[in-house]
Amino acid sequence: MKRYINAFLSLAAVASLSLGSCSRENPFSEGDSMMGAFRTSSLDVNVNTEENVVRAQADDAPSLSSFTVAFYKDGETSPHISYRYEEMPEIVTLPVGTYSAVAYSGDNEGAAFSAPYYRGESEPFEIVADVVTEVSEPVVCRLSNVKVSVFFDDDLSAAMSVDSKVTVSVGEHGGSLVFTKADEGRHGYFAYLENSSSLAAYFEGNVEDYPTSVSKSRDDVQPGNHYILTFSLRSAGEEEPGTLAPSIGVDASVTVEDVDGNVVTEDEYLEDDMRPSEGEEPQPPTPPADENNGPTVKATEDSGIDMDEINDFYEGVVCKLLITSDAPDGITEFTVNIDSPTLTPDVLEDVYLSSNLDLINPGELEEALKNLGLPVGSEVKNQHEVLFDISGFGGLLGMLGAGEHKFILTVADSNGTTVKTLRLRTL
Repeated sequence: MKRYINAFLSLAAVASLSLGSCSRENPFSEGDSMMGAFRTSSLDVNVNTEENVVRAQADDAPSLSSFTVAFYKDGETSPHISYRYEEMPEIVTLPVGTYSAVAYSGDNEGAAFSAPYYRGESEPFEIVADVVTEVSEPVVCRLSNVKVSVFFDDDLSAAMSVDSKVTVSVGEHGGSLVFTKADEGRHGYFAYLENSSSLAAYFEGNVEDYPTSVSKSRDDVQPGNHYILTFSLRSAGEEEPGTLAPSIGVDASVTVEDVDGNVVTEDEYLEDDMRPSEGEEPQPPTPPADENNGPTVKATEDSGIDMDEINDFYEGVVCKLLITSDAPDGITEFTVNIDSPTLTPDVLEDVYLSSNLDLINPGELEEALKNLGLPVGSEVKNQHEVLFDISGFGGLLGMLGAGEHKFILTVADSNGTTVKTLRLRTL
């Protein structure tokens, strides 16, 4: 894969979808003395996707057809007119004045997986009455939000529980994402907030059967950079004889790649304010303030399951979970990770599913999830109550053979994140 991709969008190649007031020969009708025009074929858009080529991960840069080109008049916050790239006419008629052309793809969301936001802006240009304006410099679109990936080294992966997670947030009000082992290789994207450039990562889970948590942070986050967080097992083995503290710990290193794919920093460890000074007793890290205030996940009264137990599951067992949120914007994240000896990736692929399900942004899995009777998209996003019903799976799961199956539900709203594991057993 080339480390640098220049995609020149030759807008002149697009079919001329002329505005009612313009034509190729004369875009100005009588009476348009205060109108000028812009020739879009002079506007090249270069898309720099270098920051997405990392550790041979899939390139999730947007396709060129997804870009929008908007024309902003100087001093105005809303575009005078905008077009999808594929629908761009050759000539755009505009009132006289100073303009900039902004090309972008995606939304600058607070926090979301697989949601890169690319943006580029031209130099200002003048629209003059009865003149067709052209520009010479291309618009370079670069990643304009913050990209984060989380990895676990082999030793920690083998030692940590399946419901271990890392909660990552960027900025004071930029939202958060939860990464589990199943999320390795996924890219999280966070809106960059001016004067709020901190990145915080909070690991929690059972490591070698001991409850373990640790907080890490850094304060120099920049838009367009890719922050690769790698969590590793630290077997200290340095406790004094007779100590009851387990001789394990978790560290996190960070590799930072800039918008050109260059490694700009590779820190041995992220800053950890939880480490005790000499002579101090170690204190458990304080979880994020919103850690336990997220949505509730409970079995319904007519369900034959207990969220705190391993439940025998077969045809006829009612298995319904009710997810409720009292946050103003309702549920903003709902993912399900499947850990099962019989629901293997190959089996799930045969029914057009995967072991990592995103009910709000299901992508190509949407139809399969709907066919299973599961809520998706707007049935989940911003809702205050969602029913997760897999009662009909009892017979089907039993046909695959015996085993213990874990469905790890991660749900979030503006109050926090909740992770619950539904454990089912087929005989």
